[in-house]
Amino acid sequence: CGVHTENGEPARHNGIHRFFLEEGARVKYIEKHYAEGDGTGGRIMNPTTIISLEEGAQMEMDTTQIKGVDSTKRVTNADLKEDARLVIKEKIMTSGSQTATTDFTVELNGNNSSAEISSRSVAKGNSKQEFYSALHGNAECAGHSECDSIIMENGFVKSVPEIIANDVNASLIHEAAIGKIAGEQITKLMTLGLSHEEAEAQIVKGFLK
Repeated sequence: CGVHTENGEPARHNGIHRFFLEEGARVKYIEKHYAEGDGTGGRIMNPTTIISLEEGAQMEMDTTQIKGVDSTKRVTNADLKEDARLVIKEKIMTSGSQTATTDFTVELNGNNSSAEISSRSVAKGNSKQEFYSALHGNAECAGHSECDSIIMENGFVKSVPEIIANDVNASLIHEAAIGKIAGEQITKLMTLGLSHEEAEAQIVKGFLK
């Protein structure tokens, strides 16, 4: 999905994606967001994804947003039945004054259901990012949520986890790490002939790969 503007008017993409996977079904969903244009209007993307997984269904969701989007709020809600499995991999890079918010809510309603959410992001310039993840274990289940972020210049990142176990056999984990690029990484690459800017670019590229 992409948006483009060449004037002072905003360009928007507000999509709603709904997935209903029946028993044993398997789906891989790849979503890429991109924006361009020389106009002054905002490039805005606010996608909503709704997922329903029946018994034994499996879904992998791979989302990428790495250029040009001025403002985004990505909302994902999922309902998992028995033996269902959901894997979400997110990659985001913001710069300038861009903002990005992601909001995941997963209801683990079936025995032996599982969910894995991982977010990797880079916030550059004066951009701001917020990451919200809620795992609700309502049965014997397993859930893991992970947010790894790099901040550069005046970037801002906020990570807000929520894990709720409503069943004694629910196993839920959240991990978060936010920080700048390590100086020794820059130095090592510069000894190989890269400039400071080139070294940073290579580290970010590898991080978001």
